[in-house]
Amino acid sequence: MNYIAIETSTNICSVALFKSNEMIGLIENEEKKSHSKELGVSVKSIIDHNNILINDINYIALSSGPGSFTGLRIGSSLAKGMAFALKIPIVMVPTLQSLEFAIKIKENHNICVFSHSDQFYLQNFKNGLPKSDIKLVSANDLKSNRKRLFGYGLEKSSIPFNYTEIKPSAKLIGKISKLKFDDWVVKDINEAELNYINNFNIKKT
Repeated sequence: MNYIAIETSTNICSVALFKSNEMIGLIENEEKKSHSKELGVSVKSIIDHNNILINDINYIALSSGPGSFTGLRIGSSLAKGMAFALKIPIVMVPTLQSLEFAIKIKENHNICVFSHSDQFYLQNFKNGLPKSDIKLVSANDLKSNRKRLFGYGLEKSSIPFNYTEIKPSAKLIGKISKLKFDDWVVKDINEAELNYINNFNIKKT
């Protein structure tokens, strides 16, 4: 299949193009607050420069959160607009599970992404599978955690701690969407929900 992957859950604006299930293009921009001006341009550019027609796209893989409220909304708006126009489905990829896809260890560990202030999204994994719900935790919670830690944006914490950085990328979103297509595909775009998590662990649409 041919598909576009979009990752806008953090400051990174990332778009990847897959043709016959292989990635043939990747555009990433780490400039802050660039999503609204860069995302549409990046999608058009990656299609135009890789010898593929927009009508040949079979689905869109989208990072569904948690993450930046504004970034996720921008990614979702473009993905839904394209999906509606092309009459194709969206594969909603949980952001932390896409980061887990980059890790090749079996032991128990945590994936973490910066939210705001000294707050972070955290989920526990083992053998590549989530072993807990996503929680919003404080820097103090992370400092006291004894499990190996992977993630992005953790340098923004007021408390330093050891972790291995994994950058969110449309490359990861696209690769895991292929493997989990049947589990995460959403054919009715009105049912494509983003996962916003606040202090009360409430999902909003």
